[in-house]
Amino acid sequence: MPHRIIVCGIYRSGTSLLTKLSCEWGAYAGKDQDLFQDNFGYLEHFALQKLNDNLLNENSYVPTPVDVLLEKTKDSTLSQCANQILKDMDEEVATTQAPAWVWKDPRLPLTIPFWADFWKDAIYIIPIRHPLETILSSAEMEGLSSDQVPLSAGLLYWQFCMLNILNFTQSNSRKLFIAYDQLLKDPQTECTRLCAFLDEQCGVDIKDQSIRIQSMTSQIESKKYHHQASDPLANVEASTVEQRALYNFLRVKTMYPNETFKAKDFALPPNWMEALAGELGEMK
Repeated sequence: MPHRIIVCGIYRSGTSLLTKLSCEWGAYAGKDQDLFQDNFGYLEHFALQKLNDNLLNENSYVPTPVDVLLEKTKDSTLSQCANQILKDMDEEVATTQAPAWVWKDPRLPLTIPFWADFWKDAIYIIPIRHPLETILSSAEMEGLSSDQVPLSAGLLYWQFCMLNILNFTQSNSRKLFIAYDQLLKDPQTECTRLCAFLDEQCGVDIKDQSIRIQSMTSQIESKKYHHQASDPLANVEASTVEQRALYNFLRVKTMYPNETFKAKDFALPPNWMEALAGELGEMK
């Protein structure tokens, strides 16, 4: 089976950049006509997008409960569709000299309960960005000003997504957490880490590693680092103790990916989904 790289991060967390870096490293993203690209997203496979739309009932704002997505794995139509688009990617990459293929959709943290068993022993690249930065950047994408953004709702969404990622990747040793701010501040070091990780996971000869690192590093423009959060999350009044602890833990994971994860340490508050839906309803 070809190596499968999954860039798994939420909206505006650096998924596009990391997918581009994976392609510069040598991964195959798909045929040009099969990829969605605009000013806010790059290299997203249309077939993956379409199935994710179906899984989420066209709603990417209020998360679909994990148990609902797990139940959908038993739906023969959905499972056949998932297996078919995986098969198509495996067959396409086999016709190239690429050592792996890469997928990205910022809704994968929402749908990972469905997908995790389908793509088997995937290689995960997980971007970590200050949640306030992702919230404000997403708001700009939606045409909202910062004072229109319900921070508590955005933080609940971020918390749910990151807990999903941790829960469904914790048994997989083939993962790399990358801090978005460090990637932009020190491209050489972080691209070297990413290249070495992918080389090892995919059994790529390291003799041309310096060339790949140079190609990857050239794609990073630090001047494009918008919505920088100068304050720690602890200074964000809307954040909870669990959210602050979760962000600190994720930063630790960028250095120690096998650090033990205990979901109860970062639990969502009671009735969190109703609160999130209510805040989004008020915003509209």
